[in-house]
Amino acid sequence: MTDAVLGIDVSKNTFDTNLGAGTKARSKSFANSPAGWHHLIAWLGEHKIGQVHACLEATGRHGLGIALALHEAGHVVSIVNPAQIRDFARTKLGRNKTDQVDAVHIREYAELFKPRPWTPPSPAMRRLCELQTIRAGTVAGLTEWKNRRGSGIMDDLALSLAKTTIQHFTSQLEAVDQAIAETIDNDVELSAKRDLLVSINGVGEALAGIVLAELPGPDILGSSAAVTAYAGLNPQQHQSGISVNRPVRISKIGNAVLRTALYMPALSAMRYNPAVAALADRLKAQGRLKGKQIVIAAMRKLLVLCFGVLKTGKEFDPAMAMGKMTRRAPPRPGVDRMVSTSWSGRRWSSPAARQGRALARGLEGHLPLQHHHVSDQNSSSSTLLGSFFSCLQTRYLPR
Repeated sequence: MTDAVLGIDVSKNTFDTNLGAGTKARSKSFANSPAGWHHLIAWLGEHKIGQVHACLEATGRHGLGIALALHEAGHVVSIVNPAQIRDFARTKLGRNKTDQVDAVHIREYAELFKPRPWTPPSPAMRRLCELQTIRAGTVAGLTEWKNRRGSGIMDDLALSLAKTTIQHFTSQLEAVDQAIAETIDNDVELSAKRDLLVSINGVGEALAGIVLAELPGPDILGSSAAVTAYAGLNPQQHQSGISVNRPVRISKIGNAVLRTALYMPALSAMRYNPAVAALADRLKAQGRLKGKQIVIAAMRKLLVLCFGVLKTGKEFDPAMAMGKMTRRAPPRPGVDRMVSTSWSGRRWSSPAARQGRALARGLEGHLPLQHHHVSDQNSSSSTLLGSFFSCLQTRYLPR
């Protein structure tokens, strides 16, 4: 059990701390350097703190050094999403925004919610993440200069310099890809995970490296829903009352690098991956979604397949993936599962749900019948529904 809670607000050159031990909170600033990290650990010892629960925001490389130093010193470290701290501070109706105030908010958040401990990545994983960052910048620069070369440069000297720059970025991209491949090959765990990922039709070496670097493991993201939310591919609803009901879109609140990397592989998987192709064909046959929406669904499916092979430790099996798609889930108590759009195919559940639907359908009895399920094609069904509506109107509607 920890002796105190420490909130840390990290910036490039310094980091501010707020220590909550007992009834008194203490604040202090340190240099964001190895000397400052050791100074913090010594300061904790001066206050008789054996083990502290330190919490800081995910600020990339600026916070990695202090997090590793505290973890190696035997302290508990938690790294949280900055959006969580921001929204927590809004609930307190704070008016000020300073580094010291942020450190206080981080400490109070950790005391209240007790975020899970952080496990440092392995040296190979840290190198892979650094190389993937360099690769992303190289690809962006290469794309920029290719677009610039095709923008209509007329001067021969300027065109020659543009071509030289493109050749430089191309060679650097090849070197980075080689370094990424060697980093994965030299690590047993990473190479095993890479082999699992590339067993999926549509997943190549590039996407496998990005998934390894950007996607947390199954110990952190325990379900496919959490994985899709992490990538920002989960549907987001915006509804309020009867006047606000916006179309459902993906949230885009998540890892944009991972989301971007899935786009082109998803297009390939829609043609060559049986599970993804079956999903795309079924959505096209329904006719409800547009082309880009089907691609988004394919991206989500491909990401879930990647998560599945990493979680189970087994290579991709198209037959198993197709079996999960066609297998119908058993009915859940208290949940109305609509197995068909027709009245005869609906499965009624709890009494409260039946009463609510009955009242709604009874109200519809006062309106002209325009429902496709009441037709002359099935006269016995129509007669039964007419008796049903009459019973509901007698029982539930005011006279």
